[in-house]
Amino acid sequence: MKIQNLLIKLTLIGLVALAMGPMPALAAGQITGRSVTLTNSAGAPGTQTSTYTALFTLAGSGQTLGSVKFEICDSPSSLSGCVNTANSSGSTFTGATLGSVGCTGCNGGSWSLGSASGNSAYITHSAAAVTGTPTLTVVFNNVTNPNANNKQYYVRISTYTATDTSAPAYPGTDFGAVAVSTAQQITVNGTMPESLVFCVGTSGTDCTNMAGSTVNLGTFSPTATNVGLSLMSASTNAGGGYSITINGTTMTSGSNTIPAMGTQTLDSSGCAVSCTSATGTSQFGTNVRANNVLSAGGAFGADVTGAGVATGSGGYNTGNSFRYFSGDTVASSAGVTNANLFTNSYLVNVGGNQAAGVYSATMTYICTALF
Repeated sequence: MKIQNLLIKLTLIGLVALAMGPMPALAAGQITGRSVTLTNSAGAPGTQTSTYTALFTLAGSGQTLGSVKFEICDSPSSLSGCVNTANSSGSTFTGATLGSVGCTGCNGGSWSLGSASGNSAYITHSAAAVTGTPTLTVVFNNVTNPNANNKQYYVRISTYTATDTSAPAYPGTDFGAVAVSTAQQITVNGTMPESLVFCVGTSGTDCTNMAGSTVNLGTFSPTATNVGLSLMSASTNAGGGYSITINGTTMTSGSNTIPAMGTQTLDSSGCAVSCTSATGTSQFGTNVRANNVLSAGGAFGADVTGAGVATGSGGYNTGNSFRYFSGDTVASSAGVTNANLFTNSYLVNVGGNQAAGVYSATMTYICTALF
């Protein structure tokens, strides 16, 4: 058996998008309601890319709009050029693509990417007067994040009447800056080993609360059928699934026995020895299905339950049909499975000539997984 460990890695990504307060903007109007959201805020040298989604509202009603410029800078101030050598170092629009532009009231046709190079990019369409003060949503894909983690930097947004950001002079008609930040990634590791969870009892719902080890079948009579129940639950991540066998002897008292039901051959489904309950006939058997036997008082037992895919096996998987042979497979799964709960039903009938005594049997259930 080759043992393999499964390593689960979960990366948690923190996102920061803060709208800055009003900044000095020369003659430009102040863009409002602005934010920039990163889908990946981790920074690493030249490797971490992200989708940047910018949301902002124009300041001037009815202004002519031909292009919008985006810059990644160390500082939010528009009083100096965009410096990209400190906290924002390594960030670039080179290789970025325009995902989408959403704007109701931005007249002038569809938007396209004018340029994406270095730490700046702009979008453009035919210059036209906007309706009112519309809100734009602009999405850039594959923007490279800065080199460092846990650093604050800025995305500057400027609007222009010209289609190529040439006029009016920088910083354009409207201007605003948004603070963003990269953050250290957190990696959570864990190991899932080969697993087989199996339990047997007389009460409970799964292997977290299974209890009990004795099934009392009561006092036998040739005119009635005695029944009792036990439970078992199993799950596994073994690729070959599992099988559960029943092992032990039929009901005995000293040298006296109650004959087992069903053909006495390993894993046979035959009933050369009857599999059907018959009062007045000495017989012992079990199954893992729901049953209804009038001489036993009606319904007893239950079909398999749970989220798993395991089923009863062979002669143990038919309602109102019972057998017992030591070593038989009573339930199995062909592959990986969540837990199933099986109800083992035990049935005893006795003939009028069955020797008196205290009869007992010890059932040992063995679950084997194939990894």
